[in-house]
Order: sequence, then C-alpha cells, then structure tokens
Amino acid sequence: MKSVMAELFKKLPWNKKIEILRTMKGWTQEETAEKCYTGQRTYWAWEKGNRYPRKNSRRAISQAFQVNEEEIF
Repeated sequence: MKSVMAELFKKLPWNKKIEILRTMKGWTQEETAEKCYTGQRTYWAWEKGNRYPRKNSRRAISQAFQVNEEEIF
C-alpha cells in the first residue's frame, strides 16, 4: 500500500504536494510560511499554484518538510 501512495504522490503537481505535506505535519499556512522563510500570502500563492517558488525558496520548502527537493519539484 505504501508504494501505491508513493506513486500517487509522485504524479501530483508540486503545489498539491506541498499542501499535502503541510497537512501531514499539522501546520497552518502561516506556520509553514515561517518555516520556509516567506510570508503567508506568498506561501498561499505557492499552494494555489499561482506562483512558482524561486530556487532558494524551493530549497527552504524541501528543508522545512525534510524531503528532497526533486521529490516535490
């Protein structure tokens, strides 16, 4: 079952992945934004797919969620 979930996760768009990871951690968007060194509005735009994070932000996101950057983006 775990590998099925992993395959499904891989197929999701990057913005859905960060939304799921945030939910799994039990973090609010505001808490996640702080952990990613950005503002809540910017984080919200990422989650909605309205903005694509810059390289430094992608690194901060992956570090906050403790996931390889390539697995998200």
